[in-house]
Amino acid sequence: MKKWSFLFLLTLIGLSCSDNDDEINPENPRLIGTWLLVEQYADPGDGSGEYQKVDSEKAIEFLEEGIFKSNGELCDLNSEAGDNTAGTYVMNDTIISQFSSENYLIPDGCNTEDFKIYYHLEEGSLVLSYPCIEGCGQKYLKK
Repeated sequence: MKKWSFLFLLTLIGLSCSDNDDEINPENPRLIGTWLLVEQYADPGDGSGEYQKVDSEKAIEFLEEGIFKSNGELCDLNSEAGDNTAGTYVMNDTIISQFSSENYLIPDGCNTEDFKIYYHLEEGSLVLSYPCIEGCGQKYLKK
């Protein structure tokens, strides 16, 4: 009987494991917490752009209620910490390890209508993709 109980327990544990580690629970995603800016990307228009390390105190904190706070401006691409800003984030696609137009930030106070910054997680970094004509973005590491 002990042998059958052990086998039943092992089967139950095996069935409860997820086979898709990229999918997250939107109720408690890995996104929640504080992220520090570490790299910035800007392409000059010829495809030669690369992420460059930045020395910055800029951070973004994601809260569970779909709200984020930052100690820097997010309406344009810069690495400066300064004025506190906030906004909302949307997570419609629970697979955030790849780019999706379904996951985005909406910073408060931007002058552009329907301004969105798309985000995804890549190799432990939070990647923000800004709406630029040429490629631009930022990478953050979790604090």
